[in-house]
Amino acid sequence: MLGSCIVHSPKYTGVEEVLQLKVGMTKEEVSKTLGIPPYDLKSVTDSGTVYIYKYRTTDRKTFPLNMKKTNGKKSIGKWVDLFVTYDLDGKAKTITSCSECGETKLGENKFDIKTIVIMVTVIIPSVLVYLGLKAP
Repeated sequence: MLGSCIVHSPKYTGVEEVLQLKVGMTKEEVSKTLGIPPYDLKSVTDSGTVYIYKYRTTDRKTFPLNMKKTNGKKSIGKWVDLFVTYDLDGKAKTITSCSECGETKLGENKFDIKTIVIMVTVIIPSVLVYLGLKAP
Protein backbone atom coordinates (compact mmCIF):
# COMPACT_ATOMS: atom_id res chain seq x y z
CA MET A 1 0.00 0.00 0.00
CA LEU A 2 2.84 2.39 0.75
CA GLY A 3 4.50 1.73 -2.61
CA SER A 4 2.37 4.43 -4.24
CA CYS A 5 3.47 6.95 -1.60
CA ILE A 6 7.18 6.86 -2.45
CA VAL A 7 8.45 9.63 -4.76
CA HIS A 8 11.26 8.85 -7.21
CA SER A 9 13.84 11.57 -7.70
CA PRO A 10 17.05 11.93 -9.70
CA LYS A 11 20.46 12.29 -8.06
CA TYR A 12 21.14 15.98 -7.71
CA THR A 13 23.71 18.41 -6.38
CA GLY A 14 23.61 21.88 -4.83
CA VAL A 15 24.37 25.43 -5.92
CA GLU A 16 27.65 25.44 -3.95
CA GLU A 17 29.03 22.62 -6.10
CA VAL A 18 27.78 24.20 -9.36
CA LEU A 19 29.60 27.45 -8.52
CA GLN A 20 32.91 25.54 -8.38
CA LEU A 21 32.68 24.49 -12.05
CA LYS A 22 35.05 26.06 -14.55
CA VAL A 23 35.25 26.07 -18.33
CA GLY A 24 37.97 23.66 -19.45
CA MET A 25 37.19 20.91 -16.92
CA THR A 26 36.83 17.35 -18.21
CA LYS A 27 33.62 15.33 -17.82
CA GLU A 28 35.23 13.35 -15.00
CA GLU A 29 36.27 16.55 -13.19
CA VAL A 30 32.76 17.98 -13.54
CA SER A 31 31.15 14.79 -12.19
CA LYS A 32 33.64 14.68 -9.30
CA THR A 33 33.04 18.35 -8.44
CA LEU A 34 29.26 17.93 -8.57
CA GLY A 35 29.36 14.55 -6.83
CA ILE A 36 26.93 13.05 -9.36
CA PRO A 37 27.04 11.57 -12.87
CA PRO A 38 25.17 13.25 -15.74
CA TYR A 39 21.38 12.92 -15.48
CA ASP A 40 20.77 12.73 -19.22
CA LEU A 41 22.25 13.37 -22.64
CA LYS A 42 20.74 16.41 -24.35
CA SER A 43 22.51 16.40 -27.71
CA VAL A 44 25.47 15.16 -29.69
CA THR A 45 26.73 17.18 -32.65
CA ASP A 46 29.87 17.22 -34.77
CA SER A 47 31.21 20.03 -32.54
CA GLY A 48 30.48 18.55 -29.11
CA THR A 49 28.18 16.88 -26.60
CA VAL A 50 25.72 18.42 -24.11
CA TYR A 51 24.99 16.61 -20.85
CA ILE A 52 22.29 17.51 -18.33
CA TYR A 53 22.93 17.51 -14.59
CA LYS A 54 20.33 18.27 -11.91
CA TYR A 55 20.73 20.60 -8.97
CA ARG A 56 18.44 22.20 -6.40
CA THR A 57 18.41 25.81 -5.33
CA THR A 58 18.31 26.87 -1.70
CA ASP A 59 15.24 28.80 -0.55
CA ARG A 60 14.28 30.07 2.86
CA LYS A 61 11.08 29.92 4.84
CA THR A 62 10.15 32.87 6.99
CA PHE A 63 7.11 34.52 8.49
CA PRO A 64 5.93 37.24 6.02
CA LEU A 65 5.74 39.99 8.66
CA ASN A 66 9.30 39.31 9.81
CA MET A 67 10.93 39.13 6.36
CA LYS A 68 14.51 40.39 6.30
CA LYS A 69 17.41 39.68 3.94
CA THR A 70 19.12 37.08 6.11
CA ASN A 71 16.53 35.59 8.47
CA GLY A 72 14.44 32.47 8.08
CA LYS A 73 15.11 28.76 7.85
CA LYS A 74 16.94 27.22 4.87
CA SER A 75 14.86 24.89 2.73
CA ILE A 76 15.39 22.98 -0.49
CA GLY A 77 14.25 24.93 -3.54
CA LYS A 78 13.22 24.03 -7.05
CA TRP A 79 14.88 21.70 -9.54
CA VAL A 80 17.23 23.29 -12.08
CA ASP A 81 18.79 21.77 -15.18
CA LEU A 82 22.50 22.36 -15.65
CA PHE A 83 23.73 22.02 -19.24
CA VAL A 84 27.44 21.35 -19.73
CA THR A 85 28.69 21.39 -23.31
CA TYR A 86 31.90 19.45 -23.95
CA ASP A 87 34.01 20.00 -27.06
CA LEU A 88 35.51 17.16 -29.10
CA ASP A 89 38.52 17.05 -26.74
CA GLY A 90 36.19 16.33 -23.80
CA LYS A 91 36.63 19.74 -22.13
CA ALA A 92 33.71 21.84 -20.88
CA LYS A 93 33.27 24.83 -23.17
CA THR A 94 29.95 26.23 -21.86
CA ILE A 95 28.07 25.83 -18.58
CA THR A 96 24.48 27.08 -18.47
CA SER A 97 21.43 26.44 -16.35
CA CYS A 98 17.71 26.73 -16.88
CA SER A 99 15.12 26.57 -14.11
CA GLU A 100 12.18 26.50 -16.55
CA CYS A 101 13.54 23.83 -18.92
CA GLY A 102 13.34 20.71 -16.81
CA GLU A 103 10.68 18.08 -16.93
CA THR A 104 11.29 17.10 -13.31
CA LYS A 105 7.91 17.52 -11.62
CA LEU A 106 8.46 15.74 -8.36
CA GLY A 107 6.85 16.21 -5.01
CA GLU A 108 8.79 17.43 -2.02
CA ASN A 109 7.41 14.84 0.39
CA LYS A 110 8.34 11.19 0.57
CA PHE A 111 4.69 10.35 1.19
CA ASP A 112 1.74 11.54 -0.85
CA ILE A 113 -0.63 13.15 1.66
CA LYS A 114 -3.71 12.62 -0.56
CA THR A 115 -3.09 8.87 -0.72
CA ILE A 116 -2.67 8.65 3.04
CA VAL A 117 -5.88 10.64 3.66
CA ILE A 118 -7.83 8.37 1.30
CA MET A 119 -6.39 5.31 2.98
CA VAL A 120 -7.33 6.54 6.46
CA THR A 121 -10.78 7.90 5.61
CA VAL A 122 -12.03 5.29 3.14
CA ILE A 123 -10.12 2.04 3.16
CA ILE A 124 -9.56 1.51 6.88
CA PRO A 125 -13.21 2.23 7.89
CA SER A 126 -14.39 -0.08 5.08
CA VAL A 127 -12.21 -2.90 6.37
CA LEU A 128 -13.45 -2.32 9.93
CA VAL A 129 -17.09 -2.42 8.79
CA TYR A 130 -16.41 -5.60 6.83
CA LEU A 131 -14.76 -7.23 9.83
CA GLY A 132 -17.65 -6.06 12.05
CA LEU A 133 -20.21 -7.67 9.75
CA LYS A 134 -18.32 -10.96 9.73
CA ALA A 135 -18.24 -11.20 13.54
CA PRO A 136 -20.93 -13.58 14.95
